[in-house]
Amino acid sequence: MVMPATFLAILLVVLPGMLYVWAGLPSTSNLSTARLPLSTRIYDRTGTVLLAEIHQGSERRHIVPLSQIAASMRQATIAVEDRTFYQHGGLNLLRTGQAGLDDLIHLRFNQGGSTITQQLVKNIYLSGDRSLLRKLDEAILAVEIEHQYSKAQILEAYLNRIYYGNQAYGVEAAAETYFGKTARQLSLSEAALLAGLPQAPTALDPFTNLNGARARQRVVLDAMVKVGEITAAQAQAASAQKLALQKPSAADDVKAPGFVHWVAAQLEKTYGEELLKNGGLTVITSLDWNLQSIAERQVREKVTALQAQHVTDGALVAVDPKSGGVLAMVGSAGPDVPGGEYNMAIIPRQPGSAFKMFTYTAAIESGKFTMGSWVDDSPVQVRLADGSTYTPRNYDGRYHGWQPIPFALGNSLNIPAVKVELGTGIDRVVDVARRMGVETLSQPTSAYQPSLTLGGYEVPLIDMAAGASTLAAQGTYRHPQAILKITAHDGTTLYRYAAGRGKAALTPQVSFIMADMLSNDRNRALEFGRNSDLVIPGHHVAAKTGTTNDFRDNLTVGFTPNLAVAVWVGNADHTPMRNVSGIVGAAPIFHGFMTAALNGQPDSWFSVPDGLHAVTMNGYIAYLLPGTEQVAQSQQPPSRCEDGCGGGEGGGKHKKHHG
Repeated sequence: MVMPATFLAILLVVLPGMLYVWAGLPSTSNLSTARLPLSTRIYDRTGTVLLAEIHQGSERRHIVPLSQIAASMRQATIAVEDRTFYQHGGLNLLRTGQAGLDDLIHLRFNQGGSTITQQLVKNIYLSGDRSLLRKLDEAILAVEIEHQYSKAQILEAYLNRIYYGNQAYGVEAAAETYFGKTARQLSLSEAALLAGLPQAPTALDPFTNLNGARARQRVVLDAMVKVGEITAAQAQAASAQKLALQKPSAADDVKAPGFVHWVAAQLEKTYGEELLKNGGLTVITSLDWNLQSIAERQVREKVTALQAQHVTDGALVAVDPKSGGVLAMVGSAGPDVPGGEYNMAIIPRQPGSAFKMFTYTAAIESGKFTMGSWVDDSPVQVRLADGSTYTPRNYDGRYHGWQPIPFALGNSLNIPAVKVELGTGIDRVVDVARRMGVETLSQPTSAYQPSLTLGGYEVPLIDMAAGASTLAAQGTYRHPQAILKITAHDGTTLYRYAAGRGKAALTPQVSFIMADMLSNDRNRALEFGRNSDLVIPGHHVAAKTGTTNDFRDNLTVGFTPNLAVAVWVGNADHTPMRNVSGIVGAAPIFHGFMTAALNGQPDSWFSVPDGLHAVTMNGYIAYLLPGTEQVAQSQQPPSRCEDGCGGGEGGGKHKKHHG
């Protein structure tokens, strides 16, 4: 008895080892990840909504430890593929002998006698060649792997590598592809269906051949009964269970595509293309899927409604002022619109009068103007450095006489804005805009002309949202960010966003004054009338519109203490819209999004910060910074105005405005 045992040991251990060295076969180290491209998965902020998988070629794969694979999936796989898995040392000599005899009789090479370990070897280390020598290599490597790794490690590697059809490699990708869940959540019925697919992934595709997949499922369940993993009653119940297959999708289907591509670009810049496409990263983003869905629907519906006025595209960015997290990003009205391949949320465009948000912030901060100041809306010519003359005009072609600063801002009057800008200093306006998040104003301040305040220089929509977010955060600027956490395939945390970051861009007092002026519907009455789409019933909301004078770009920007939003409509190719103003184009999207986003939430607004002096001037309450009382008094209208003081309810007859 000793001699046969010794001979068997030599046969199974020593001889394969010698052959392994002699044959120059590949190293079997790093079994779990050798030659394994791993998909990067990008999720929403909850980690439950998969936005996209980024991968090399067509393979979708995401490895998981054995502990995160349902026990029924492990049991079903072993029962149908290799029921003696825990007993053999890599080779099932009886099965291999039977399969070999069958191959010899029929002059072919099948794979029916392969153990799970042999299948894993073939998947990782060997080509698809079916020659006798390749089968020998397979056997040698299978024995070698069994000596190096535990059964749990081998089974884990197998389940993470095997192909289940529809570009799904590994059980985690298969569970997501067919059932929209993780491998840990698989039921017995679902596990049995998946375990049967590797035999013929294309022929048994449940999306195209559900009957065939079901028949194979019953084979798996019967195998589980034979090995004692389940009872016949459990098998019958699992076979009868209705399967909720999710709708088949292409490998490249992406939710929130503009946002995902923006995130992917950041990942590639930081970690490189190889790690992005093959590294198996798990990325939890800041995206709120509910808000994203609302935003996509609003942009699509409202842009479609404006087709007759040559509006083909729209974009929206929503930011959490308390963290800087991008909650929603719609880059276009859809992939089928002209220019739908571009992310208009990050491409610089002229913001029109929405830029006045920065001008008036700078004016208040400088102390050269106050909320109680008045400015004369009358003709002005500005001499430029090159000797030419700049003559701003209001969109309605009229002059409105003396207007208090809140009315000049709310009604988006151009001439007062230019006068305020020049009185403040263009350099100050540029500085404040930069501090609030506008990153495209990178030229020397001397390069900017008075048209700056009317949106004459391009700014991406996301920077406009950042500016609104800074006011909403009471002066704290937080760079818009999209990534909350990045985890490597082995569970190591590569990055975690540190909440609370930010820098003081403005004082709470300046921010409050701007919020108060931009949220008071009375301030907009002259040009927009009361209760326009800038008003969200039941909620205090600050808002500012903007339209370029050629109708190529149209914006609405606004905020509450918890949400900052910027909306754009226009055409990606810069062709003009037909008479689409801020209140007609972007404002309906803003209104629809804000109404849905704030639905069911209590109204919240800012308390008056310490240090402000509230005074009643010409019929309205003005909040003044310390030491600016004399400035406010010196900037009052003449005691007798001729047909033009704007201190009343609207100061004049309402006319539709383009600002």
